[in-house]
Order: sequence, then structure tokens, then C-alpha cells
Amino acid sequence: MTELAPEAAEDLLEDCWEQIDSPNQPPHPLAAPLQRHLQRTRHVYRFESPAASLAQSLSPDWQQWAWNANALWWTPGSDSNPALLSDPAGRTLHGPGSFDAEAQIPFLPESRQRRMESETLLRNRNLDPVDGTAPVPSSSEVETFAPAVAAKRMLGLFAVAARAEAMANGQTLDLDRVRERSPQAADALTPAEKDFFDFVSPPAEMVDTAAWRYESLHTLQWALQMQPDLDWPDERCDLASVLRLILSLPHEDLIGHAILRPVEELLRAADLHVCLWWKLAIEGASGHDAPAGLDPGVVAERVHALTWLLQLSGGVPEEASSMSWDQVGREIEHGIVG
Repeated sequence: MTELAPEAAEDLLEDCWEQIDSPNQPPHPLAAPLQRHLQRTRHVYRFESPAASLAQSLSPDWQQWAWNANALWWTPGSDSNPALLSDPAGRTLHGPGSFDAEAQIPFLPESRQRRMESETLLRNRNLDPVDGTAPVPSSSEVETFAPAVAAKRMLGLFAVAARAEAMANGQTLDLDRVRERSPQAADALTPAEKDFFDFVSPPAEMVDTAAWRYESLHTLQWALQMQPDLDWPDERCDLASVLRLILSLPHEDLIGHAILRPVEELLRAADLHVCLWWKLAIEGASGHDAPAGLDPGVVAERVHALTWLLQLSGGVPEEASSMSWDQVGREIEHGIVG
């Protein structure tokens, strides 16, 4: 077994990516998690064996190595055989035809332990966790946006939510007014948020969505150690507290002095809320009311903020952080989280 050079690994991963995204194949339920796993890959190895199939090649020791290394097996295609992507036990995750229903995307022990803790918290609230959902990655696999970037995103959210609140009260708040009061907030707006400000009279649905951004704002305040707790998501945040923290400090200081919580703490919150998001999705699809008093809007906004901050959808340059926020929102709308 030999480790591939970085450029060879990039070519191989691009090949995997193209197959996963291929329009010539039916939608693959593991496509998004597989893409993200490949993005997090640190090393790619070529494994050569005379055996006819991967399953015959993998001894228990090799399988255990792959589980411990968070590794996937890639079998290149040939004239007679298609390329395959397999889990550590050699079960097909992706390739022509159907995948193995028992195949699993590997996660490091830290991620699986965190998921067990999240599920325990759900059971303590008399909630049965949804089986088969993927845990969030480990602390060694994620990279947060810089604290200053998170603080700027917080100010952008404040501008959007404040405009929605003003419109609900029959008032106006245009972009020029925002720029006058906080140029940092105006500069932090995402493309979709700028579209919201471009409407003199935006649709009611757009205004309602913008009003929910106070919950994302509260989540980022918690992540930036400005709020002490992230309580059980059964009611909306204390708006007076959120606004006081935004309005009482110079925005330059909020950005310059921003400090994030430890990544392990952020991941615990993210994994718990991803579990809750899936629970709400399953119950909603069955026509049931939200269990345990959960507020679906609060859960969705927290998942949005934490997924973006931890770059769980894949790492992007900091200059693309605003576009990344919009992308995460679209993924959540389409039922993709974590």
C-alpha cells in the first residue's frame, strides 16, 4: 500500500466527485455525506491486491485499520469493471447499480461518541433518536471561520432581522440607513440578503424568513461567548438580550474582540441540533406535531448557523463566507444537514 502524491489524490477525488454527481445515475442518498467525507480526506492510499474482489482482499486487520483511519476504499475502473467506492469493510457505497444497504461512511470515534451523547440527551426528553443519520465530523476534520468573520456575519443577520421587524411594524429600513448606522453590517450582507434589501416591498414569505434570523444571530452570539447558554429549543430567544448586546457595543469592537467557544463545544451543539432537525423532519413527514415542545424554526436557524460556522458543508475561503451562508440555507431547505 502506497500513499498517493497530492496531485494524484486530487485527480482521484475529482473522479469520485464526478461519479457521485453524475446526471446519468439516479439520485444517491449518500451523495452529500460522501462528498463531505471526501472533502475532509487528509490522505489517499492505493491498495493493490491480486484478489478478484475488494471484499476478498480485506483481512480483518485491514478492515480495522480503515475504520480507525476514517478511510474509504477506491477501486479504479477498467475495461471490464466499473469504478467503485467502498466502506472500510469493502461494502459498496457508490458505483453503478444499487449500493450495499449495510455500507457505512466511516466516522472517527470522537464523532460516534458525541452522537451517542446527543441521543442520550434526546432520550432524556422522551424522544427516540432517528436511526441511520450521520454524526458531525470530529474536531480534527473541521475548521471554523475566524471569529471576526463570525462577528461580521452576526451583524449582517442583525441588519436583515431588523428590517423584517421594522416592516412588520409598518416602518421602513433601507440599505442606505443600515450603511449609515453600521457600515460593517451592510458590508456583511450575503447576495441573497442584498436581494431582500433590493425589494421595496418584499413578499411576505421573504419578510417572515428574515425575521427568523434573530435566532441565527442568537446562536452566533452564543458561539462568540456573548450569550451564556443555548437552551433547549422550545421557545424563541430573548430578543431584548440579543438586541442589547448588538446595540450597546461599537461594532468595530465586536469584530476586533471576537472570540469563539472551543470547537468541541460547538460540535456538541451542532450534533444535538442535527439530531433534533432529523427528528422534526421525520415527525413532520408523518403528519405529527413537533415533539417535546420543540420549535422547528429555532432548530432550523441553529442548524443553519452552526453548519455554516463549522463549515460542515465543506471548507471555503473566508472571502466566500457570505455565499457559503446562502448555500447552507438552500441545503437545509432541500433536506440536507450536517
